[in-house]
Amino acid sequence: MRRTLSAILVIIITAMLFSACGKTGNPYHILYFKDGTKSEKATATFFNSDSKESVDVEMEKVSEDDDSFTFSCEGDCSLYNMAYVTYGDSVTSKFAFNKCVSGWYRTPTYFLPYTEGEEINYFPEMDDVTLESSFGYKKNIHIWKPEDYDASSKEKYATIYVLDGHNLISNGEDILNYYLASPEQVRSMISTTGYKAIVVGIENLYARDNELVPKIGVTRDSEFFGEQEFESMDGIQFAQFVAEELVPYIQENYNVYTDALHTSITGNSFGGLESFYITMEYPETFGTVGAISPSFWQFDDATWKKFLSDKTFDANSPFVYMYTGPGVPEGTVPSATNQPKDTDPDVSQMYQRLKDMGYPAEKLVLHFNEEGEHNGLFWRAVFPEFLNAMVYQKIEPLQQKSE
Repeated sequence: MRRTLSAILVIIITAMLFSACGKTGNPYHILYFKDGTKSEKATATFFNSDSKESVDVEMEKVSEDDDSFTFSCEGDCSLYNMAYVTYGDSVTSKFAFNKCVSGWYRTPTYFLPYTEGEEINYFPEMDDVTLESSFGYKKNIHIWKPEDYDASSKEKYATIYVLDGHNLISNGEDILNYYLASPEQVRSMISTTGYKAIVVGIENLYARDNELVPKIGVTRDSEFFGEQEFESMDGIQFAQFVAEELVPYIQENYNVYTDALHTSITGNSFGGLESFYITMEYPETFGTVGAISPSFWQFDDATWKKFLSDKTFDANSPFVYMYTGPGVPEGTVPSATNQPKDTDPDVSQMYQRLKDMGYPAEKLVLHFNEEGEHNGLFWRAVFPEFLNAMVYQKIEPLQQKSE
């Protein structure tokens, strides 16, 4: 009897430990699809972007209101990392599917992430802070907290730093068409995993071509256009500001963890380049990076190898998630008729370069999207993969080939 009770206690304690981080042994996860066009039927197609394996699952209508029908079904997160939904005669764009995803909402105009069971709010309140760096530049910071954020609770929050953080509030265009919806995606993640986090957006609106390009060598832009002067700090100084001034400010003023495992950073394009640079320079501060369509093309192979040569790669290295789509074919140059869709082959080359230099394979993921383009619609669709990397330190469907 005593042995039986001990066994039951072990099972209960183990289950509590895993559920505390949103982790369970069940590979299946529920996907919700909110259809503002009110189709009578919806089918989810789950697929692996590497192996191309896929499965169609008919969704069940679980609720309806005046504006929409809501469908749901289960998918296997250990096999598939992406999905799309066929509804009526239409098909949604493709989006990341994992345990950090609650659902996606097809309005008559937009296709957006949403959190099932919670009120939709794509324009949440934020703390707006202006910090004056030691370099003499003022930076506008936008901080999103979950609605139930508790500054005094013993349970702390992870921190997600987002470059080009002005896109959290506006991007000068139709915000619902192009922005990442990062707060809503993090709400979704919290709802499905229990992993709590705040989002810290850093504005780079007026000087991003300088602040988000660390001068680790001669840039390819400089080869063609010459060095340009900007009235702002460059990417090396900006990295110092983020790691040495902004991070301490957030950790002193918000109820967040201070370790690297719970501190992540992400960005797109130049923001992806700078996020990667910051993480490599400050691995003791950032435990996960989402380099999404990063502009690694700014520097050649020799420059990157020199930069990385003095870094230590081991089991404590940050988790690196990279995403990109196709560039121009190898051996050709961009032209009016030969425009790159995204930032490869430089991202694939970085992935291989890191592996060759001894970066731990279990901490390195590349998602190459053959259909990918260099814009916010694609970045928004894969943002949950970065979140999954942060929460679980793994993206199983994309790492099976290296195991």
